[in-house]
Amino acid sequence: MIRRVAPPGSFTNVVYRRADVQLPVVIRGAHHDDLAKLEWFGTYTHFRDIFQRTWADHVAGRRLMLVADLNDFPAGQVWLDMSPTEYAYVYAFRVWEPLRGGGIGTLLLQTAQHIAKEQGFAQVQLAVERTNSAALHLYERLGYRTFSQRIDVWSYVDQHGTTHWVEEDVWGMRRWL
Repeated sequence: MIRRVAPPGSFTNVVYRRADVQLPVVIRGAHHDDLAKLEWFGTYTHFRDIFQRTWADHVAGRRLMLVADLNDFPAGQVWLDMSPTEYAYVYAFRVWEPLRGGGIGTLLLQTAQHIAKEQGFAQVQLAVERTNSAALHLYERLGYRTFSQRIDVWSYVDQHGTTHWVEEDVWGMRRWL
């Protein structure tokens, strides 16, 4: 038997096949069994309390938790607070990192905007960290415009019961519907 050995590193830069693959993503309201999955394999376990509190508001109709369902896995999320009287507020927007850049985020935001308009809102607002250039570019591409710069302060209780305070330097952005 002849065994051939390739030189070290000879396979590292070889592209065997490239294809654009479409994923079967459905944007839907969150289900209770999505909450644990939204922790994304431990990455967001520290936000478990936020997920539970937002879920209670979702069930009560005060907020809307949308997920991008990919084969029963929430590959993305966006939450919509509909309690402000003059605008709907988008927050907690994220797409699972390995799937970013494939249109899931755009689909999530467009769905949130559509629902806000159906609910009678004339505009949607959000905040984005000033250093998050990728998100800023996405929002601008989708018609959001900066209208303020501020420091947002908020807190959460992690899975161990410890309270954490967060200060974020953000751009306030809005999009008219």
